[in-house]
Amino acid sequence: MSGTDSGALLEQCVRDHGADVFRYWRRRTATTADAADGYGETLLTAWRVRQKIPGDPTAARMWLFTVGRNVLRNDRRVSARRSAAVRRLRDHMSTLPTADEPEEAVAVRAAIDALAPDLGEVIRLTYWDGFRSDEVAQLIGTSPSTVRKRLVEARALLRESLVDEFDGVDAAP
Repeated sequence: MSGTDSGALLEQCVRDHGADVFRYWRRRTATTADAADGYGETLLTAWRVRQKIPGDPTAARMWLFTVGRNVLRNDRRVSARRSAAVRRLRDHMSTLPTADEPEEAVAVRAAIDALAPDLGEVIRLTYWDGFRSDEVAQLIGTSPSTVRKRLVEARALLRESLVDEFDGVDAAP
């Protein structure tokens, strides 16, 4: 594929799915500014490797999210090197409500953040980012049956942790 063709495919993919990728970042970072930085880095990285973008629109969306996920993993490796105090502050800030986020959303986000990382990521990719089990499996490098098993486990844990929060109403996904 020529550079022009891959550039046009990337531009179309970003037009179609850029907002979804930004939301992917927003749900995984403490602030909108952090999300914007991550989204920008995702776009820069995607541009650098644009020759690898698949021609199929669904596969291109998956590819763009994979680029974003890889950027996020790299970002988290860098973050892991930060001091414990900074990490605790960031984690605390991620559970605080934003101006447009209801208190219930904060409770759900905190419950998801309290899950094991592999369970929380499956919940986020499925319910926040709208991927099917087979797509989640492809993104995280596991089988669809493992993803479905993790979803069952994560939903049960969320249901258990949120039942008191919402006065006995089952608010978990």
